Amino acid sequence: MNERREILPGVFLTTVQSTKFKTGCFSLSLLRPLRREEASANALIPTVLLRGCGGYPDIRAISAFLDDRYGASVGTLVRKKGEVQAVGFYADFLEDRFALAGEEILAPMLRFVGRLLLDPVLEQGRFVEAWVEGEKQNLINAIESRINDKRSYAVSQLLKSMCEGEAYGVPRLGDRADVEALDAAGLYRHYQHILAHSRVEIFYHGSCADAVEPLLREILRDLPRQTPDAYGTQVVARAGAPKLIREAMDVTQGKLSMGLRLGCTAADPEYPAALLMNAVYGNGVTSKLFLNVRERMSLCYYAGSSIEKFKGVMVISSGVEFSQFETAKEEILRQLDLVRQGEITEEELEAARRFLLSSLKTGMDSPARLDDYAIGQAILGQSGTMADLAERLRAVTPEGTAAAARQVSLDTVYFLEGA
Repeated sequence: MNERREILPGVFLTTVQSTKFKTGCFSLSLLRPLRREEASANALIPTVLLRGCGGYPDIRAISAFLDDRYGASVGTLVRKKGEVQAVGFYADFLEDRFALAGEEILAPMLRFVGRLLLDPVLEQGRFVEAWVEGEKQNLINAIESRINDKRSYAVSQLLKSMCEGEAYGVPRLGDRADVEALDAAGLYRHYQHILAHSRVEIFYHGSCADAVEPLLREILRDLPRQTPDAYGTQVVARAGAPKLIREAMDVTQGKLSMGLRLGCTAADPEYPAALLMNAVYGNGVTSKLFLNVRERMSLCYYAGSSIEKFKGVMVISSGVEFSQFETAKEEILRQLDLVRQGEITEEELEAARRFLLSSLKTGMDSPARLDDYAIGQAILGQSGTMADLAERLRAVTPEGTAAAARQVSLDTVYFLEGA
């Protein structure tokens, strides 16, 4: 059972009391509006903070602290949920009940994350310049690595064009030019701003849920609090004829990606039907795209669809021969028409339902996925759990699945072809 409450002004804590695992987990996220002018700075700040803090002035001291806590780990988080960017830290550590001689793990770990957030190492009243420059290069490398994976690059280019003028078109990590423009002084000023003006979402999963709130009230008592910056996601309906974007590059296999407006988001009652529709159509090895377009017709090396539940977008991704572009595109869209017309066998529907329910069951056994789901629910303003979603999925009918497909509309087609 998830419990969520406001423990300080603008600071919300979600706890899941559980003795299922030997480790506990904790995350802290600052919620920011996704916008180009700050996306790269937001992504960079947690990595700079993780270089050193009060009491642990460098990576060596931090590593020694974590090693002494039975190999606990702390990492950075940069998540994109619709047009919201969530940045912060995630920690995983041994439960107190398994430590030797009554040693405490939870409290020191929470205090350590609090120090990372609130007590960074500074030089001349700003972040350490050498650390900022080093982490800038790491972030640039991560941004540029996207082009090496042509499948994800094609999807990124598709969404950039499809959502031009919308905040969702901003990449999760920002752009290289924006990273290069950052400096230690400006980044520290932005850090001070987001500390004061961001809603904070905290998640804890473990056996000591009752102890977490009083600890966090103490640890975060000096967190500056001012009017939070507004954030949210604009859901856009397709207008006009679908766009076609073609890009040439030195590739041996074409990448065909299509972006569609879903007609709903996870905040809407019809979302479970859209989720099941997507599984019937293109998500998984029992889907129409996999069995028909890839296996039976051999038109694609791979073909699948996914949903961005916060923005209300469906993405179809496939790999095709250059000469098969039109044929593959038409067949992929024809399979969607079949779903719209209700041509869904009972076997297809139930296989898709089992696939989704199995994925949710696996997610309920993963603290990291529970954390990610809880943050998403908080952004949506909802309180339902994965178990609640599973119950709603069980109630979706074939008619509801077809109706969800009829709400989907093609917006943009992107094809990466050979130079």
